[in-house]
Amino acid sequence: MTIVLALALWAAAVWCAQALVVTINLGWGYNQDVNGNNLSQYHLQEGSIIQIVMYDSSVSSAPGPGAIDNFEIYGNNPSNPDGLDDTTVYLPDTTPAGHDIVHSAVVEVAEYVDDNGNVWWNTIINFTVAASDYDRLYIRVFEATEFLQGGPIASYWGLSDVRERPDGTFQTWPIGIWDEIEAPNQNYFEVIPEPGVMALMVLGAGGLVVGARRRRKRQAQASSAARVYTRQ
Repeated sequence: MTIVLALALWAAAVWCAQALVVTINLGWGYNQDVNGNNLSQYHLQEGSIIQIVMYDSSVSSAPGPGAIDNFEIYGNNPSNPDGLDDTTVYLPDTTPAGHDIVHSAVVEVAEYVDDNGNVWWNTIINFTVAASDYDRLYIRVFEATEFLQGGPIASYWGLSDVRERPDGTFQTWPIGIWDEIEAPNQNYFEVIPEPGVMALMVLGAGGLVVGARRRRKRQAQASSAARVYTRQ
């Protein structure tokens, strides 16, 4: 037991030594317009999804500009109800090779008004990552507030510039203020249902089939009984 406890304490100490605390202050619309601010020019809304992505530049390259450069393909949406140029459906929780989504957040209303007395949007991000090899960070934003399972939705999305981790930064990386990240691109996105959800869907479909069979059986029995009664 003593050895196990010592190993656990050693592992915790190693993790703390390698852990990196990152802080970011994201903002949109501060003093944008004396008559009032809005998120529409960024193609965002309150609750829009924010993803923090990190990677090690010694083994991975910076993200490309297009959807195919940043997301894995899930399928196609030939009906194209939103009239997009690209009908490909992408997975929003995937990344380029070697890149990791290390934190997620949403666009929030700021706790105080701007200098013009108007509402603006401010998301304070503070998280810890265990991997010390990450030396690059960028942000992905989506217009969508959630992605559906079982059906694609069109959403604007965009990337920030890539920030480089300063030399000598060991346990903290205070990135600070980072404003006006836009979402100029628009594509279809869909998420893959979790295995548990898939199982429930299969069970539900099975229940519907069984229920339909039972209804048909009852209807057939009722019809047979009606025919017998008529003959009498």
